[in-house]
Amino acid sequence: MAEYCAEEFAADVEDPTGSWVTYVEARQGSIGLSFPADEFRSEASARDVGRLQTVRFSTGAIGYRRSARHIRRGDGENSHRLLIPLRGRFRIEQGDAREFMQPGRVAFFHWGSPLAITHDEEISALILTVPEGMVDATRAAKAPLALDDRRPLVRGLVAQARWLDEADGWTAADFSIAYTTVLAQLDGALNPHPAITTGRLAEQVEQAMALIVEHADDRELTPAAIASRVGMAERTLYRAFEQAGYPAPGVVLRSARLARAHRRLCEALPVDLTELARETGFPSLRRFREAYREQYGRSPAEFRAELLGERVPRSGRARRA
Repeated sequence: MAEYCAEEFAADVEDPTGSWVTYVEARQGSIGLSFPADEFRSEASARDVGRLQTVRFSTGAIGYRRSARHIRRGDGENSHRLLIPLRGRFRIEQGDAREFMQPGRVAFFHWGSPLAITHDEEISALILTVPEGMVDATRAAKAPLALDDRRPLVRGLVAQARWLDEADGWTAADFSIAYTTVLAQLDGALNPHPAITTGRLAEQVEQAMALIVEHADDRELTPAAIASRVGMAERTLYRAFEQAGYPAPGVVLRSARLARAHRRLCEALPVDLTELARETGFPSLRRFREAYREQYGRSPAEFRAELLGERVPRSGRARRA
């Protein structure tokens, strides 16, 4: 089982830039760094359970550039990062997007794509790793580089992320649960506003979405049951979801169940896969395995073994992980 680790970093006095390069690459992966000033200072504090990691850092002026060459170098990262400025101002670029970040704003970017971050003054920031599959891949791909900080959900996300970093007394289990709760909030913050925004139909669609979010683990919850509970025909529900810009109700329900199961698999606690399938609303362990492999490219047991650094089961059919 992965353990909870807390680590403080202080730069090597004799090699302040070299020690920061080593630390960043160990914590985040391959990236190029440049130092525009003659003097450089840095400090950092990291907390992690496996791939669930926060790093709070302060540094002098610096430039980070993750190029296609760095990505090809083979760290295999297809994850995302949530970057929360705490002090100072910096510029971040990815693809065609350019943003200036400062306290109160939030950056969300893909670690598997080229990016650049630069600042000419000392800054402090908090960066969270968002492992692959922990947020909806389609929404993550369409997300803006800077999240809309006017939304209460985004402001709440920042508060929760800072609490994750600042609180003391974490155990591996508690930290994992708290971290996956933050990622669930991030997943909600990445959800765009639906195309239908007013009227009775919009209200019914949002009622249906709320039912799915709150009761996805109920195996009796089906698209037909959802339609009945919000007062419309099942065919009308499918049509309304399409007009609102959502996937089909059955797809949304399946994704919600998979997301719950995946977050549980990322916790440090032991997991019984048969029980997990039942608790998250799947009719059988076989259906859960099939859906999980289709969504995440590996079986639940294989993912769990990979997460904990254990030998991957040959059949991926271990009942307990």
